[in-house]
Amino acid sequence: MNFQVRDGKFDLVVAASPRIDIWPSAGVRALSSICAEMGLSVGLLGGDSLQVRGLIPLPATGGIVLAEDVQNRIHRIEARAVVRLNADVSLPNPFPGWRSQGLIPLSTALRLRRESLVSWAPTTVVLGSGNKALRFASSLLESGVSEVFCVESDPEWEAKRFAGWEVEKRRFEILGGRLIEAEPVQLTPKAPLIWELRLRDAHGIRVLEVARVVSAGPFKDLPSVREYPPGSFLFELDQTASLTRAEDVEGWVMEEERGRYLAGKIARALVSDLGDKREQLDRIYRRARGRLKRYYRHRERPFTPTYQGKWITASDARRMRTYRALPQALQLQKPVASVECFEDIPCNVCESVCPENAIEIGRVPRDKDFLLDESKCTACGICLVGCPSSAIVMVHEKAEHSLSPLTLAWRGNLLWKLGEFAVLTNRRGESLGSARVSALSAVEAGVQLVTLDCPTHLLWEARGLKRPRVGSAEDHAYLEAVRQSSQAAQKVEVTLNGEKRLVRDGTTLAVALFEIGQSRPEDVLYCPDGSCGLCHVQVDGVKKLACQTKVHRGMAVKLNESSDRMPADRGPGDASLCPCLGITAARVREKVEQGNLRSPEAVLSTIHLGEGRCHGMFCLGAFKRLLLEQNLDVGQWVDWRFPWSEWTLHQN
Repeated sequence: MNFQVRDGKFDLVVAASPRIDIWPSAGVRALSSICAEMGLSVGLLGGDSLQVRGLIPLPATGGIVLAEDVQNRIHRIEARAVVRLNADVSLPNPFPGWRSQGLIPLSTALRLRRESLVSWAPTTVVLGSGNKALRFASSLLESGVSEVFCVESDPEWEAKRFAGWEVEKRRFEILGGRLIEAEPVQLTPKAPLIWELRLRDAHGIRVLEVARVVSAGPFKDLPSVREYPPGSFLFELDQTASLTRAEDVEGWVMEEERGRYLAGKIARALVSDLGDKREQLDRIYRRARGRLKRYYRHRERPFTPTYQGKWITASDARRMRTYRALPQALQLQKPVASVECFEDIPCNVCESVCPENAIEIGRVPRDKDFLLDESKCTACGICLVGCPSSAIVMVHEKAEHSLSPLTLAWRGNLLWKLGEFAVLTNRRGESLGSARVSALSAVEAGVQLVTLDCPTHLLWEARGLKRPRVGSAEDHAYLEAVRQSSQAAQKVEVTLNGEKRLVRDGTTLAVALFEIGQSRPEDVLYCPDGSCGLCHVQVDGVKKLACQTKVHRGMAVKLNESSDRMPADRGPGDASLCPCLGITAARVREKVEQGNLRSPEAVLSTIHLGEGRCHGMFCLGAFKRLLLEQNLDVGQWVDWRFPWSEWTLHQN
């Protein structure tokens, strides 16, 4: 077989691993621009038109990256340094049922929320307590899902019992969500599209009937920038940034600073004469390294108010009221924004959107005397709309009156009407009393500003609102189900494994399989570009990817039943660490103990984990956590085995 091979050379290559959602993302842009400014030649390999297949390390430093373009030409690129942008699947430690339709990673859940009519009601469980987990759980509650749990299985995040920001946890609990500390032990089908999840907490076994379990993490703190082997200039950088900064501030700023830190490290080593740019590069490097340390300071010094019943204790209430971003005087005369973001976190969205420059958050640590200039606040409400964590309210404290105006941001699908009565809740989502809607703003960016006549004695306690319990005809979840059923009316008939099925017209086949409860282990990653290469099906006799193939009337679909199909868990007692090869965690522990294996490579050479069809995309995260339990060092380890995903060479 003859192949077209194109050779090239760069000082630095940044290569996208399979399943990268955004290319180039914030960290890649920061890394590549700084390195190019310092005189290095930089190649970015990724995107829809160029899929990176793997890396062959060179004996000294750097390596050769192999990529394939849309015309099936092979590009062989030699680089002095290589950075792989890694997409973390964030799957949990294996338990019986984890490889089934009932559990999906957060990346898949987010795409299904945007593109599908998959039902998340009546109950969804999110595994993990990071900001992404809490934010996704909050969005489900805002859409009308009646019950959402976040499960933290390892509540040891320095001084915190959860991984994310307090403002995100507060938003989640205000909306009615519950954060519990428990370990998932079993997931089994209960009824069509209903699963039974068993959790073990301090009180025993808790049983939940759920529509879906979403794995979001984080499940362990591991370095997000890795060089392996040391001194090889082969790096791995985790992708955490979203499409826009406001969607996930933490993920964006962390990846951006990691990109700057990595750029400083690479440029200082590869550029022999930086000249007058050395001072600039050193400043970028030191600043990025310092910020990365400070951005996790909220775990060292968390904000954890204590309660007496439904009320925050007097000492914590006084501490909160004197916080530098809360109004201290002028709220008695006019409405003023109250920026209730008490932890040192790298978010300044409110500062960037305020048209009057009334908010000056600054960088972490927030060492300014005052973060809010209440004299400049015009009560426009733009900061309430912009805050991604709903941590800002508008208060007008009328101390001599029984009622005072309180304005809250509402992101739910069912909008409020003037004159309606709402139930006020505290920062933990507990009911405090009722209030009447006295003013409304036009909906902007999906946010409605709702002003309520709040009892004055509740003004500094009430931070959420919900509707009183009503009949099913007015229930939000019920109305959402009716809306989805009306959208679902546009269906076409297809043949699935010889049987007639009705599925939504024009959607991708992967989404259709999720919606009718026929998704497979191969479909669970649902990557945006088909780069994982797992979800093959036969469509009208032609092999295609389910995630890239649109549904049309009369299509005949045959799901692969070949022997190399990725297996699901085979029964209630099965929880394979590597589902492709059937390797269990017990087998890994046994090999480590019996062979006295002291490195990840030694373990892999013995058990061959990650050599199955998915090339480690499902199992390597849990494998690293398992080796940590065995006291093996995996902090900087990267699996560079070739190829990174399924690859079929095409004859020219």
